[in-house]
Amino acid sequence: MIELYPGCFSATTPSGLQILVEPMPGFRGVALGLWIKAGSREDPPGKEGLAHFVEHMTFKGTKRRSALELAQSIDALGGHLNAATTAEYTFYYTEVLSTHVPEALEILQELVTMPRFSPEDLPRERVVISEEIRTAEDDPEDVAFRLLGETLWSGGHPLGKPVIGRLDSVSRIELPDLWAFFEEHYHSKRMILVACGGVEPQDFFALAQRFTEKGKGDSDNPRTPPVPGSGLALAEKGIQQVHVALGFPTVPASAPERYALEVLNSILGGGVSSRLFQRVREELGLAYTIFSATAYFSDAGVLSVYAAAEERNLLRVMEVVQREIADLSRHPLPKNEVERAIQRLSNAFLLNLDDPSGRMVRLGTVASLGRKPISSEEVLRRFAAVTPEDVQELAKKFLRLEKAAVAAVGPSAERIRKALKGVVEVKV
Repeated sequence: MIELYPGCFSATTPSGLQILVEPMPGFRGVALGLWIKAGSREDPPGKEGLAHFVEHMTFKGTKRRSALELAQSIDALGGHLNAATTAEYTFYYTEVLSTHVPEALEILQELVTMPRFSPEDLPRERVVISEEIRTAEDDPEDVAFRLLGETLWSGGHPLGKPVIGRLDSVSRIELPDLWAFFEEHYHSKRMILVACGGVEPQDFFALAQRFTEKGKGDSDNPRTPPVPGSGLALAEKGIQQVHVALGFPTVPASAPERYALEVLNSILGGGVSSRLFQRVREELGLAYTIFSATAYFSDAGVLSVYAAAEERNLLRVMEVVQREIADLSRHPLPKNEVERAIQRLSNAFLLNLDDPSGRMVRLGTVASLGRKPISSEEVLRRFAAVTPEDVQELAKKFLRLEKAAVAAVGPSAERIRKALKGVVEVKV
């Protein structure tokens, strides 16, 4: 057992399982998370959605308990149990009282080491996932971001494919596919177990020995970095607004520029005091929803801008976005604006650490993306070191419309294309 920073401990079991524990004195609850370092990037071509399908099927029962018995077991502890699949990892999580950690850990262990994958459950869960896909396709924001991913991470790269899959790809997934994915990826060397809250490190390390299965291969998956693309993708839907998303490729999760990028994002559109929100919504009243956001992967990153507005206001909204982006690149940023952004990010980060689940998600996500967890004090120090010059330099480097991918969803693809001509690189 080693101490990564004061109060955070790490160990690796003989089977290759990585364990992270961060006690929080005074808390009765414990947040447990188990990360599998495999996500939609590992889906075979033509069977997109497989990682997500495996996650769903683990909850349909294990070799010891039925789906109902699993639900009853976690309910009896007063806790909750859930999971999520992303591009690069799948994670299972629960939160229980510290006295119930052994039982909760046993349930997690069953889910990821001994699923049943019953032939009777497969067609039913296929219907459930198909409905999830239809729900996403009915949401124009989801469609805009799906199209943005396909355009930004071009050439059929896995990052550009939907995590939940498509109706046709999910229809092709069968039991042998589930078992093949499970056997390749669900083993100790590709697992990270995290506990935060009212937990004692040595006791938890002893409990974690139940994960005894030896790893079958490397701890990480071989992956090909994406080559960012640009251009415009359009979809028509019978809706009243136009939903538009822009994506600017940035840096991977381990890049030191990440802290200054977060400050840049906060200033651009990351909150209600941001330039885009204040200008587009508060001053001009052109849109109800407008924001920017960041996302990081092990070998890539993106800063995105999203807005939803009436079609007649689309051009004006995009012109404002264009001007605000250009202003960040061309003019020095006021020191007090950068300081406010740093304060906002630092306070939000600290608030998240007041919750065991927040700490658990932070540790597991950082480790699954190949980064070494650092202390909260070090995170705050890195934010505080960001200067106005750093932020402007990143705006110049990354916020370039000629390199952006753009996606839009609205009632008329032809009218959207014409409205965006001159703002982004499109051909009419």
